[in-house]
Amino acid sequence: MNAISMSTLKNDQPLDGALNASVTAMGALCEPGHTVVPLKPSATMLASGARAGGVSVEVAWKIYQAMIHHAD
Repeated sequence: MNAISMSTLKNDQPLDGALNASVTAMGALCEPGHTVVPLKPSATMLASGARAGGVSVEVAWKIYQAMIHHAD
């Protein structure tokens, strides 16, 4: 039989830097309007963005990069 166990950290136990950052990031994803997106979009994503915006694929790629790298 398989079993899954879960342990929790007490509030007085410090989290290491990477784990703390992960927990913070996951908390942000729970907010309405947030989602996970790839850092590098697929060719289909870029083509769709280019069509929707009436721009070239190169411009769509630059727009995507700007949104990813300057997200709040």
